[in-house]
Amino acid sequence: MNLNTVLGAAIAKGAQSVTRKPLSALRGDVAELKRQVADLKRLVRSLQKDVPQRAADVPAPEGGDGQAPGIRPTGPMVRKLRAKLGLTQVEMAKLIGVSSLTVSKWEQAKDRIAMRSRTLAAFAGIRGMGKRDAQRALAG
Repeated sequence: MNLNTVLGAAIAKGAQSVTRKPLSALRGDVAELKRQVADLKRLVRSLQKDVPQRAADVPAPEGGDGQAPGIRPTGPMVRKLRAKLGLTQVEMAKLIGVSSLTVSKWEQAKDRIAMRSRTLAAFAGIRGMGKRDAQRALAG
């Protein structure tokens, strides 16, 4: 028998006995954390199911002007949105339902832009789009 083999076996056996107790405690902690994560995932799933129902229960904001609340379009906002969607002024005008000259004037404005409620609603709808959505809307 080789001395190196005997020493290696003795060291391995000692290492197992030294690490067994701390590892068993860690295994218990890991199992508890896994249970907590599973509980949280179940909670998130149930909350995600409730969101559409709760959103339907929220009453529409009251306002005589019919404008979407919180949307205050400015020239730079229109310009950035058009660039983000990769649209020309003509394409953006087609999506919103206005002329390309109107989009050009909007982009030149420095302050808030006054839009009709129908136009503001169309603009709000475009704000939620991505490039692909905008191209699909133009094609369809």
